[in-house]
Amino acid sequence: MQSGINYVDKSFCLTANKDYRLSIQVSLNGFSFCIYDADKQKHVVLKNFPYSENIADVNFWVKEINRIMENMTDIPAVKTPVKCLFISRKNVLIPKSVFSVNSIRSYVSFFFQLDELDEIHYRYIPEIEGYCCFALPSPVVSKIISRFDKPDFFNQAYQTICRAKDVDTGMNIVFCGNFMDVSVFKDSRLVMNNSFEIFDVKDTVYFISAISDKFGLKDMPVHISGDISNSEVKKLKMFFPSIIQEYNRQISLLLGAEIAAKYHNLLSLQECE
Repeated sequence: MQSGINYVDKSFCLTANKDYRLSIQVSLNGFSFCIYDADKQKHVVLKNFPYSENIADVNFWVKEINRIMENMTDIPAVKTPVKCLFISRKNVLIPKSVFSVNSIRSYVSFFFQLDELDEIHYRYIPEIEGYCCFALPSPVVSKIISRFDKPDFFNQAYQTICRAKDVDTGMNIVFCGNFMDVSVFKDSRLVMNNSFEIFDVKDTVYFISAISDKFGLKDMPVHISGDISNSEVKKLKMFFPSIIQEYNRQISLLLGAEIAAKYHNLLSLQECE
């Protein structure tokens, strides 16, 4: 079970009339949030709350989130919509040319087995002229909305492409526990986006090698972030010297590179649109 994180910058003031931006992250491994001070252009709060035990079903998940939110402090009234990053493999990309709002559930259910309580959200990505469609458990969504009014929901696949879209040629990987999301850009075009189940570093090495060979991208930069340890990063660099670990520099100096990389997608969520 992961330990909690409690970072609060000395400049943070709960009652101050400042331009704070709140982002939260929900996954099966914990509930996290960060606050970005738009005036000072830095993150002033980063907190992670572990669950009391592994999530067994959606009802227990809702109970745990409710427990955490009842004890959350350092949440100011924010002027902008709260952004919620939801970690889930249940996501697909649909080209704009064939996208239909009425078909969004069928898009996701074609690739993933959906639960009865799953609801489908979607977000448009102009740079690739396509939509990211993703499933969220409705009870969890309702609980978050009850606390944060009208949050904007995102999936890590959207975030992965968002951060990689400025790369001319390269691979972007976000590690999410037992799976990794991969997006590949070649000559400023998205040529692949997929999710792969992984169990150890050997699996990661295999998939990076296979994808590099498939698209003829030997020695291309590989940008990584998410739930990966420093020791695993060192092993990857033995095979791929072009590995670039993405992390927030400010948080890295204060809490270490591993934490800064683990929460990089949450910390960069406000920059995504």
